[in-house]
Amino acid sequence: MRQLFALLFSFFVITNPSYGQEIFGKAKNNFRNFAGKTTMVVANSTDFTDLSIMDAVKTGWKISPFEICTLSEFEKLKTDTSYYFLMRVDGKFKKEGEAKIEYLTLVKGGPESKKGISKMYEIATLPLQAIGDESGEAFFFIPAYIDIIQSHVINVGSEILKAYVGNSFYSNRIDNAGDKKIIFDKEDLGFELDPAEADTLFRKKVTIGDESTVEKAILESTAETLVGFTISPKGNSSGSYSYKLIIDAETHDLLFFRRHKISDRLPKGFTKEDIKRVSIPFRK
Repeated sequence: MRQLFALLFSFFVITNPSYGQEIFGKAKNNFRNFAGKTTMVVANSTDFTDLSIMDAVKTGWKISPFEICTLSEFEKLKTDTSYYFLMRVDGKFKKEGEAKIEYLTLVKGGPESKKGISKMYEIATLPLQAIGDESGEAFFFIPAYIDIIQSHVINVGSEILKAYVGNSFYSNRIDNAGDKKIIFDKEDLGFELDPAEADTLFRKKVTIGDESTVEKAILESTAETLVGFTISPKGNSSGSYSYKLIIDAETHDLLFFRRHKISDRLPKGFTKEDIKRVSIPFRK
């Protein structure tokens, strides 16, 4: 049921940046009346990922009325500017031969939707999981994603500069996190990190565990704890992108976002540069 979405814009950048400040001004006005619009959650009630999204919305969506709709209903409603749509899409960049990552995106209804989802007014897009990934790992992070998207709508509505700077805003919020502890799944590291070096970098406030260690922190909303995780394509993925995120396990604040193109030199996962950057506030 997922749609194909040609990702031609940066993470969290609003519409086409070539339009400049005028469009961002319009975005601010649109976000300010977001609460008066209905958000339609496009979902398949027999799909486990969609069921997880539906559950997270039902318990955590606070900023507007919402309804659940099918893909066929979306096709009928997508030109209506009274609606926003939260849905899963398969995304690929211009130079990728095929879509390899699935995203959770929030878009605004309007007449441009007749030309495809990639032409719709994009509010936020988060990498969700590799296409074909049936592990269910993404399920643990979906409630956090719902909170991140809502926070973004609120932030941009109150300060349009945050829309203008795009994902750089979310790359620098880690600077205030040095008094907390941080957890990584060792499988999400793209290199061998020596435990002694990790302790030095993070002043012994880091845990290099496994997938269950990260999931437990998220499920229990562990206080004063950050978790790092990655979303990367399956199989041979050279030339595609690996996404690296760090969120607060308790508040679901997005504190760090980066992506890099996968290559022999830079495999999937957090790079040495990422870890050095993230560890800076822990050494202050």
